[in-house]
Amino acid sequence: MIRGLLPRLTSVADVIRSFLLGMQIARLALMAVKLWPRVRLLSIVLALVAIGCAVLAGFSARSVFAALSPASPSGIGAGIAAGLTFLVVIELCAFTAIAFIATVLQLAHDVGRHRLAVLLVLAAILTAAVAGLSMAADPALPDWALLGTTLLLVAIAGWFQRTYRRPARRGFRDFHVDVVDARHFLARVAHGA
Repeated sequence: MIRGLLPRLTSVADVIRSFLLGMQIARLALMAVKLWPRVRLLSIVLALVAIGCAVLAGFSARSVFAALSPASPSGIGAGIAAGLTFLVVIELCAFTAIAFIATVLQLAHDVGRHRLAVLLVLAAILTAAVAGLSMAADPALPDWALLGTTLLLVAIAGWFQRTYRRPARRGFRDFHVDVVDARHFLARVAHGA
């Protein structure tokens, strides 16, 4: 009896594994893992995006469970709805992040490294100004997400400046080759390869 059950259990495990690896959040996490040895800052950014998607999905599922739990005496229906909400929100968030990354790579390919560096610096200055105005309006409550975004953009702009704009640096890389490689990498990961 156990011998007959074991192949079924392995096939169920294979289906669950393929389902989990087919999810967009798994692809986003795999991109972060595969980028770690070569480009650590971008790998950290992707990991933070994946964590942010999971946190957003968790908060959404919690609010759905809290809203539906009075109508569900056993809590099973509210739990199922919260689980489905978690899956839908995490997938939408990860899909949006991957689409945004593809758009940024297309923009980088179209405008080139010099204009992209200027856009990064302008985005960092703009978020710093908005964070400053936000803190000036209400100094008792700092906006940590805006401050974190500002610091992240400053770090990415500095890394970009060091990596792609200074040919004398030891780790100088060819921007166009990296963008094309990143677009191919994103296409392979997006299709599950």
